Amino acid sequence: MNLDRIVAALCCVAALAACTPWAQNRLPRGDWEVTAGGTVHGTELRYLTLVGAAYDEPAAPAAERLLRFLDEVGPAWRMPARIDTYVFPDRETLHALTGWDTNGRAILAHDATVSVHAADAHEVMHLLTTPTARPLRLANFWMEGIAMAYTWPEVYFDEATLSERGLPPRLGAWYGKTVHGNAQAARERGDLPALAPLAHGNQAFLALPDGITYPAAGSFVTFLLGPGHGDAKRIADFRLFLEEANRAPDAAAVLASFERHMGCALSEAEVAWHAFLDGWDEATAE
Repeated sequence: MNLDRIVAALCCVAALAACTPWAQNRLPRGDWEVTAGGTVHGTELRYLTLVGAAYDEPAAPAAERLLRFLDEVGPAWRMPARIDTYVFPDRETLHALTGWDTNGRAILAHDATVSVHAADAHEVMHLLTTPTARPLRLANFWMEGIAMAYTWPEVYFDEATLSERGLPPRLGAWYGKTVHGNAQAARERGDLPALAPLAHGNQAFLALPDGITYPAAGSFVTFLLGPGHGDAKRIADFRLFLEEANRAPDAAAVLASFERHMGCALSEAEVAWHAFLDGWDEATAE
């Protein structure tokens, strides 16, 4: 059976399955094969593609980019025994075989990702950083902030485009701007959200456009951890905060945990972040 017939046959089934609670933990349907991969720091990366599908980029170089990414950032975070990356040729096929209307998603229960991007380090970063304890209560602001801070250039811009646009490789970029540039623009427009409502729960986060919340989260976490993410002690403290925040029963407990592990109140960190954004020069970002 060719790919088009598989997609057509499974489209309705996948759409119905996606409505059930367990669908969020299901691996994608389809005829998959491991076409590339490798092992780094004890983690096996398997790069899976659909049999018979046409891809814009060969599997080997995309998998190699993910392996380099894991080699660089993995040791500071959680390295699963194996990571499976299911790569789709397009968004429509992903939707048909999973029921999810998205470009990518981390399937935490299986240490796996689905994506239309050849080397989606953003989704892989969720596997490294999201607390494993369930239920998962950690706010999207923190989870997306980490992934944004580490991975936007690796996901969406190749080295030639980064060089052409003059984008630094570790600040994160979206629509031709760094996360700081996007957050700065939102602040100048008066659209930058306050952090306290985003620190616990997702109602406030989901009520705002992705074009505001994602760069803001990425900018704040990048500012919090420092450029290049080389401060091992800072990352260790932040990891302890994330674990506590995931168990926190309310916003007050999250704020108390932040102050305990990060050395200042969230409100104080927010003021310092705003001052940083006010002085940010996008044109000379390094």
